[in-house]
Amino acid sequence: MSATLESLATCFQGLLPAQLFTCSADGTPNAAYLSHVEYVDPHHVALSYQFFNKSKRNVSENPRALVLVPDPDTGQGWRLRLRFSHSETEGPLFERMALRIEAIASYCGLKGIFKLRAADVYEVLGVEPATEERAACTVAERRGALPDPVFTVRALQHLAERIHRADSLEGLVDSILCGLEESFGFRQSMILVPAEEPGVLVTIATRGYAEDGAGAEVRIGEGIAGVVAEARKPIRISGLMRGMLYALAMHRQATGERPRPRIALPGLPSPESQLGVPLLVRGELAGVLCLESETPYRFHEEDKKSIELLGSYLAIAIQNMQLQERSQDALPEAAALAPVAAPGPVVPSAQPVATACATRHEVAYYEADECILVDGEYLVRSLPAKILWRLLTIHEKTGRAEFTNRELRLDKSLNLPEWKDNLESRLILLRRRLEQKCPEIRLVPVCRGRFALELLCPVAPGQIVL
Repeated sequence: MSATLESLATCFQGLLPAQLFTCSADGTPNAAYLSHVEYVDPHHVALSYQFFNKSKRNVSENPRALVLVPDPDTGQGWRLRLRFSHSETEGPLFERMALRIEAIASYCGLKGIFKLRAADVYEVLGVEPATEERAACTVAERRGALPDPVFTVRALQHLAERIHRADSLEGLVDSILCGLEESFGFRQSMILVPAEEPGVLVTIATRGYAEDGAGAEVRIGEGIAGVVAEARKPIRISGLMRGMLYALAMHRQATGERPRPRIALPGLPSPESQLGVPLLVRGELAGVLCLESETPYRFHEEDKKSIELLGSYLAIAIQNMQLQERSQDALPEAAALAPVAAPGPVVPSAQPVATACATRHEVAYYEADECILVDGEYLVRSLPAKILWRLLTIHEKTGRAEFTNRELRLDKSLNLPEWKDNLESRLILLRRRLEQKCPEIRLVPVCRGRFALELLCPVAPGQIVL
């Protein structure tokens, strides 16, 4: 054997398509493209069994097969001479392969259609270089001079220092994403946290995208973030666009489209690599960190292992900040404001506040959908919408413009759970949606646990729409 399977690690990333060659009992050959070849151990690989019924029949008659895998870094092709061993439809190997395929299928809107039927395990009888000409342009050459991120002690120290300097949840999530770019070179990233609606993740922080994306929602099991949250395991995808095109080509006639979220999830127009990491604290999902790049094979195996460990640290930091802010809200001095008036059925109108512009906004709250529209355009829904409506209502009735997190927690009209209400993350979401869609309405932090509502323009009378 001129090479070992361990030395061909880059060939098993799915960046370039592999080819499977089989032969029936009567000698009729068959060739097919593979979506994925999985390294199992030094003597075995697994092939994804999805649609290749002819190849499957051939292997049942003749257990010998040949797989050609190209090395994306050098362009060298390698022939793997195989003998079928067995199929697995459950267990760690099957789950690992199915998770990757499901993530790509879900990204294409084909969740539940493009599925792994089995992981076919083959014994590797021989590994030899292919004699074909070397590829004209390898991935390493296309990648150019872009350095790979290195998880050095110094880089980790810099990120830890950023995290330790954060004095609020908003500052913490921004510091995490900024640190990932400056210390490790991950330019596009986002953090999603569980929403109050079961089975939904909501985006609270992004970096490197044209649109902020705060408030964008993903259902558990949809896209890389949703699949990561569902499986509670990291997913690393190389050659994402090739995998997506492969999935779409295999299911051109698939019916039904995944409904789009009301706020578009940010993303690169042509992603080639993605890495999703669950942020877990003692088995509880605190959020999901997603990284992506236009560079193929951007996230190596070393990146996934390191970022998985880092994800646990980030999850603890986020949870600790939430607990710290909540404990601060419980102090008596945090509730030194006047009692909250009962909510009214009328949207707030313009108050004699210092007006910075002549723009006049009309705000409407749709109670059935728990969402707010500003000038007929969707702004935000669920708890952030109820919070904004409550603040505007109180301001309209009393003229008060300063509020505390603690009084929101005690406000029965918001129906916050007594524990793990994620209020701080919802305020972050609301603040950023206002900055993006309606900057004349602002939530300005005053100190820890206290903020001010600023109306820089008249707010026209509106209504609760039942």
